[in-house]
Amino acid sequence: MAGRPTYEIGTTRSSENNTDVQLNVSVGDKHFLIDLFAANFAGNPKLLKEYLLHVERSDPTYIPPSPEDSNDFEFADPLEEFYDWATNTFATLFRDIPPLDRERSYTLQDCLFPEQFVYTLQVTGDELVVPVPRTIGPDSRLVGVLLPVHKPLDKSTLPVYRPHNIHVRLNDDAVALPPSPRKVYINGENICFFKGILAGDVGMTFTELATYAKIRTAKFREYVRISRLLGVVENEDTSRVVGLLLSYIDCKNSTLSCAAQAGECASHDKWLEHTRHSLTELHAHGIVWGDAKPGNVFTDGNDDAYLIDFGRGYTKN
Repeated sequence: MAGRPTYEIGTTRSSENNTDVQLNVSVGDKHFLIDLFAANFAGNPKLLKEYLLHVERSDPTYIPPSPEDSNDFEFADPLEEFYDWATNTFATLFRDIPPLDRERSYTLQDCLFPEQFVYTLQVTGDELVVPVPRTIGPDSRLVGVLLPVHKPLDKSTLPVYRPHNIHVRLNDDAVALPPSPRKVYINGENICFFKGILAGDVGMTFTELATYAKIRTAKFREYVRISRLLGVVENEDTSRVVGLLLSYIDCKNSTLSCAAQAGECASHDKWLEHTRHSLTELHAHGIVWGDAKPGNVFTDGNDDAYLIDFGRGYTKN
């Protein structure tokens, strides 16, 4: 949509029946939750149909009909079109938010705990009304996990940092703070990869921390190409672990999956050898790589292959 206020699209969540949706939008250093409910559009069949069509087309599993089978308008990017449609009435609110301060040193504290606003949309007649503020409970803003008392962090051997100690450098074209930045800096200097932890991932987090503790004890040499834990980020106010700081891999093709899709297999034997060697060393120390798949093997600019993700879950690049 030409002339729309600039914003960044975040995670989109939907209900079990895929009729109620939560949109996440970042504008400058602010965060907006926009809860959309099918019931709010029930009084206007035209808008309800429009809304449900956007919901359907923004689903990752959606398969568009062939042109001869559809009389509906087509989207260039269904998710982007959905956000444009839903945020049209937020134009004034968004424009009143100051742009990011390029002279300021932003941190994980700013990204993970921004000032947050919650709204929904209702209809009147043929038009969407202005955004309607909503009140949500405190649990909806929880970030990270609280480890059990009998499984605490071993702070004697594991560096623990606060979100305000981890800095984020903005891209030149950034219009908003990233809600979960990946490339971060310890005290503004040492580069590392930040793996955010979702509320509720207690078991996976404990497993991952235990595995990385074994890796630290093993003191592998550099030729064992695996991600390594450099520290843990803990929210001082809540004692919740909000993320892990891992060794940063300057990826070339991101993962073996991406390289295969791009048809770049010239280094296949090298990747296979690196993976086999790292696995052999891990197994020799009783360490299991719990989520073995091409998507969890990163390749860097030297075509070296690194094993990542030791929590038996998915680490997004």
